[in-house]
Amino acid sequence: MSAAAPGRESMTTADYAKRVLALVGVIVLHLIVYFTVTRVNSNRPPEALNDPSIWLDDQIPLLGWTWIFYWAAYPYLTLGAGILVAMMPEADYRRAIKAFIVITLIGGAVQLLYPVAAPWTEGTHAMQTRMHESSFTRPYACLPSMHVAYSVITGFIGAIAVRSKGLKWFHILLAAAITVSTLTLKEHYIADAVAGTLLGLGGGLWWAKGRESRDTADIKAG
Repeated sequence: MSAAAPGRESMTTADYAKRVLALVGVIVLHLIVYFTVTRVNSNRPPEALNDPSIWLDDQIPLLGWTWIFYWAAYPYLTLGAGILVAMMPEADYRRAIKAFIVITLIGGAVQLLYPVAAPWTEGTHAMQTRMHESSFTRPYACLPSMHVAYSVITGFIGAIAVRSKGLKWFHILLAAAITVSTLTLKEHYIADAVAGTLLGLGGGLWWAKGRESRDTADIKAG
């Protein structure tokens, strides 16, 4: 008989390290996809870029102070997702990594097939200005918003996997706040956020459909 996959009780430091490296691999994949998409789309003629804006986009106020929620995505998607993945049973962990990989590739493919330029504007917040001025960042990986997609799938998995009601609401509300901040900072159009939400929910639902029994898969904390 083959050895059973390590559970949380039997995991070693090496097992945790492998999970961290898997997450790092997802981050690297995202950066590769982002770099490829933004460079390809930035070389397209202006008429090749689509405009998904609707009248409601103009009604959303510019709220510079919401930068704190936008940037909260980065520790949330590294530390938060890292804790969730580290505490999962083996089968759930592997499925979660696959879900992240799949939404990354789908998101990149859609961004190439339907190129959109972000509605960046001046006067948002200094943090956004610094990001926009970075040589790596370009406004051509917009629909779907992967900022939203990653936050939604992490929030979805977190809300299902943890037992604490307080932590469930933490995951739900933080994912929602991050999503709204992409609109109030004019980083994305509503269509970008909706597409990102659907992509994140799709990945989360796929993960939930194949997760282990709720009697053994739930995480007590984290």
